[in-house]
Amino acid sequence: MAAVVMAAPGLASAHDFWVERDAGAFLVRYGHRGGEVLAIDAGKVKAIRCGDRSGAVKDVLSSASFGPKEVKVSARCDALSAFHHGGFYSLTPDGEVNLPRNKAESAVKAWESRQFAKWVEVGSPSAAKPLGDDLEIVPASDLAGRKVGDKVTLKVLSQGKPVAGAIIAIDHKPLGETDSAGETRIRLRSSGFESVSASVRRPLKTAEADDLVLEASLTFEVAR
Repeated sequence: MAAVVMAAPGLASAHDFWVERDAGAFLVRYGHRGGEVLAIDAGKVKAIRCGDRSGAVKDVLSSASFGPKEVKVSARCDALSAFHHGGFYSLTPDGEVNLPRNKAESAVKAWESRQFAKWVEVGSPSAAKPLGDDLEIVPASDLAGRKVGDKVTLKVLSQGKPVAGAIIAIDHKPLGETDSAGETRIRLRSSGFESVSASVRRPLKTAEADDLVLEASLTFEVAR
């Protein structure tokens, strides 16, 4: 269903896109998780989905509050995801530019970037239910009470269907690929909360880009 995203200079994964909790609200951020938070372009955030305890999903983008470096969502959600359309990137002899192939001078390769960030409430009965994003990670085992060193099973989905061969990483360090059922097993590394990412590449072969790069992050609390 999807080919592996191989390590290459200039991929959009150089910038993280994630969701975190703060004072009862959700914060959507872009930049380097655990480091510098960058400005977020409101026009590139195309959807914010909220899943309640029953599993019902609604888009809450219209009620979100945009700041220079974060998007704040004050809603009761057991799972929340955001979609960031990074646009088109081209690799040229002079470096990477945020332009499609047909507008970049001497482009060597080009890709379209779509990033999805998600938070799930540990222990919620709807935490494992998909929100329907083009790429998302869902827990395939109970996350409640898990601590650093424990292993958990995660599943990568695309519009609810398993994705085999997705690259799984924590802090940009690849841990492996998903199996034929879209699943992988990882060991938790961070106390307080963990953030796991998945990446896949699909061929486009259009005038704008050679490939579509999809990235997803899943963040959740880890017991101390």
